[in-house]
Amino acid sequence: MALPADGSAEVIALVVVGGLVFVMRWVFKPARKRQAARPVNATDSRELGLLTVVATVPRPQAQARRAQLGEVGIRSSSSRRNDGDVDVLVFHGDADTARRILEA
Repeated sequence: MALPADGSAEVIALVVVGGLVFVMRWVFKPARKRQAARPVNATDSRELGLLTVVATVPRPQAQARRAQLGEVGIRSSSSRRNDGDVDVLVFHGDADTARRILEA
């Protein structure tokens, strides 16, 4: 059986491929546009979950403060602020102890 010479097979193939491209772009597109992540001041945030800010210091001092807390077994985290400083965060249960250690 010979294929028709009018080119309908090629047109159908192009339409099918175009439809597949459209469907694939629709299925695999991101759910929402990506926005640049802006640093959030932890002290301005209403909900920090289980964390509390215990100190706001310049960046070089933040690592030293976190190391100081780590030496006594207090886990800590840090969050960069919009003004360039860093917030040192600990769990609520360790907040009072952490503040006393950092003040000493």
